[in-house]
Amino acid sequence: MVCRNKIELSIWQFCFLISLLLISVVIAIIGWFHKIDPIVYDRSTHKHMTQINNVTSFVDTDQKLHSFLDEIGSPPKLNNPHSYIQWTFLQMNDVYELIPLSGGKKGGLARVATIRKLLLQENPNTITILAGDVVSPSALGNSIVNGSMLNGKQMIAALNVLGLDYATLGNHEFDLKESSIRRRLNESRFQWIASNVYELNSTKPFHTVIPYKIITISNIKILLIGLTIDENTGQATSKTYVNITSQHTLPQFTANYIKYLRYELKLEWDVFICLTHLNMQNDIEVVEYNPAIDAVMGGHDHENYYLKRGSKYTPIYKADDNGFTVFIHRFAYQPTTKQLLIFSKLTPVSPLFSEEPETAKVANYFYQAGLQAYRDDGNY
Repeated sequence: MVCRNKIELSIWQFCFLISLLLISVVIAIIGWFHKIDPIVYDRSTHKHMTQINNVTSFVDTDQKLHSFLDEIGSPPKLNNPHSYIQWTFLQMNDVYELIPLSGGKKGGLARVATIRKLLLQENPNTITILAGDVVSPSALGNSIVNGSMLNGKQMIAALNVLGLDYATLGNHEFDLKESSIRRRLNESRFQWIASNVYELNSTKPFHTVIPYKIITISNIKILLIGLTIDENTGQATSKTYVNITSQHTLPQFTANYIKYLRYELKLEWDVFICLTHLNMQNDIEVVEYNPAIDAVMGGHDHENYYLKRGSKYTPIYKADDNGFTVFIHRFAYQPTTKQLLIFSKLTPVSPLFSEEPETAKVANYFYQAGLQAYRDDGNY
């Protein structure tokens, strides 16, 4: 009798384990296809909640805005919406490749350009940013086209056409030799922002990089600063040619920089955004030490993250690398109460979005030119 009870218990345990395994598999499958619902952050209460849009999506060949509400979200539903100033940030980071990867299923700058155009239809005040790492590394960047190595030229050309507005420097920007990165900065039709990157043995910002930017939308001032990790030892770097404030001292550096902007330069702002290319732990340390920051849009970790840290639960956002996902942040600011709401959605960059023709033309040109260069060298 005792033996029988033991056998029955063992069978029960076995069935229980099998059930857990099946449940785990189902959850994994669901998670694989899961699309993250919009996250809402309220600066005034330091709370967040998940907003679910009950909208049915369908595809049409004209890439109309209403076709993609499930994928890119929609404007927030606000009480007395006309009292708010609204704008959108489109965020990507760590983008090394021009064209879609994984058999054409993921990424592609021409698809990101389409997403940007859809967001501009919704709100002309859409700002596109890249949180570091774009000119290196990539095999295409090492190809010799028209007598010289591309060294990220292809990425800058595509981002210029895409309509990128701002980027911060990543550590891989400094894989390039000094002459090459200066050329890439000169070619950029967007602005590079880095507050802690200087010319060697100087406090002057590196080349054409600006240390901060204030964007004004309907009299609302949005401050952008950029912070870059101190890891500029790429293979092509023959010698150090920049000074980068160490990430280990960035919390205090940022606090001092805020004081400098506010009290010495007499700047004023309503919303403070930090574009970073740091380890997540560095991002956390910066916001914990600097509650004045309203949001961090970062890179470097190559995976999507959404965390809240610090006394005001400052949100930290990172998208996946190579444009596999982008973060869409819809901001709403109430000038009278100074309430700031952030509605964020992580969007997979998939074949659902057609390729914007002009960006696709540039991307395909450089891709084919690079492949031909490798063929000519007998390496493809």
